[in-house]
Amino acid sequence: PGDLVLDPFCGSGGTAPAALMEGRKAIAIDRSPAATFITKNYCTPVDVDELQKAFEELKRKVKPEIDWLYETRCDRCGGKATTAYTVYSQVFQCPRCLEKVPLFDCVEVEGTTAKGKPKKVSACPHCYKRGIVEEISTRAEKFGAVPVLVSYICESGCKHARGERRHNDPDKKKREYFEKYDLGKIREIEKKEIPHWYPDADLTENIPYRMLYKKDFRPTDAQRLVDLFTKRNLWALAAIRDGLEVSSKRDILLFAFTGICLGFSKMCQWIPSASYPFPMMRGTYYMPPISKEQLVPHYYENRINLIQRAAAQISLDSVSLFVSTQDICNLSNIPSAALDYIFTDPPYADKVQYRELNFIWEAWLRFDTHWHDEEIIVNEVRGKTEEDWANMMRQAMAECYRVLKPGRCISLCYHDTSEGTWALIQDIMAEAGFIVEKSDSALYIDTGQKSYNQLVADKVNKRDLVINFRKPKPGELTSSIAISGEEDKTTFNEKVRQIIRDYLGANPGSTKDHV
Repeated sequence: PGDLVLDPFCGSGGTAPAALMEGRKAIAIDRSPAATFITKNYCTPVDVDELQKAFEELKRKVKPEIDWLYETRCDRCGGKATTAYTVYSQVFQCPRCLEKVPLFDCVEVEGTTAKGKPKKVSACPHCYKRGIVEEISTRAEKFGAVPVLVSYICESGCKHARGERRHNDPDKKKREYFEKYDLGKIREIEKKEIPHWYPDADLTENIPYRMLYKKDFRPTDAQRLVDLFTKRNLWALAAIRDGLEVSSKRDILLFAFTGICLGFSKMCQWIPSASYPFPMMRGTYYMPPISKEQLVPHYYENRINLIQRAAAQISLDSVSLFVSTQDICNLSNIPSAALDYIFTDPPYADKVQYRELNFIWEAWLRFDTHWHDEEIIVNEVRGKTEEDWANMMRQAMAECYRVLKPGRCISLCYHDTSEGTWALIQDIMAEAGFIVEKSDSALYIDTGQKSYNQLVADKVNKRDLVINFRKPKPGELTSSIAISGEEDKTTFNEKVRQIIRDYLGANPGSTKDHV
């Protein structure tokens, strides 16, 4: 207790609140302004009553506009209703009958792959009626996404408030209401200008990596940031963003806002059994062929409730925290030998493109989005190689070594699935001067579900390892055998064998991870 803990790659801020809850002081650093914003808010005590008051004030402010955006009519009683969600389907052309068909309307039948394995096939409904199974491929040319289903909530007293209708509904009245009130509202919104600020940018310039492009480097449907949202949800998010700007609880309301802005994009796949919106694929800006546009305010309120529940359970009596948005390769604002402990989860070569994935949040937050040159990453499109990553990691770990007190530890959580980088990170730690801290067993985080690479690849870290490295005290020797780098192959191999024999002699039963 009282120790000063650093996380130089704080990300969304797990280390800082953990340190504070254990009575430690914390420094959290990240180059991403979205990351440090989230970290700061995780560690800021929340007055639940004041937050609720600020949220109710925001709701009153935006309610008329939100009600107008999502208003519709109940096809059972004709009364007022609210659109709960709208399903959009991409349209494709049947290669046989040449009819343009929403994928939503296709018939799902059993088919086979080119290798004869069974698979589900989306068949053209027009051909299917004639007894022909003609597959509609989602890799074919797209002709735009259209609304195909609406779920609404009756506000006028129907016994079962929830109702549903489709663009090709067998019920004539439902079809008429779909055209008049659901499509009519969408057309009305499209004709108007959004009266609030919202972020817009050329995604092909700001996110030039594989998450925006297909394997053959053809751009996806999203050329600009606004293309990731329907106009209705973009308008609703902009209205909320504008309304909270003048709130006394602006930061915490904005913190909750970051939790919903991706969930209301076109990246959310329509899954009938899923109640909460979430992007279909992590780590990529992928828009599924059938997406779900959900009612924004309801889920924003859920986020506020989650923060209130968390605040009631987590008590931070005193907050001794410093959060900094900066380059980890230069910690000149921290004196040498000032820190008692470092716990961090470093960037993983090319597997997670943090800056590009944080771009949407940082754009909505009006933060700096041009920090990619300082990112420790492998990105072939931006010309950042594995050698660049290794060199920047060396600088970062050298700084960690400098600011850590002698005899104290850095815990490195590492789960990169890139072949070779696990060995490289261990070399980097040794080059910085760290030695592996001895313990009875390897520490690791069991993630349960393994990635494909973790299951099948060689030279890949199979678990989320937590390795403790220690900064040696002055005069402390790590080994009586030194490797200079000038040995021939035979001499080098003999030295390595002797070092391993000595280590196993001093640490019998050590696992491969530790050796």
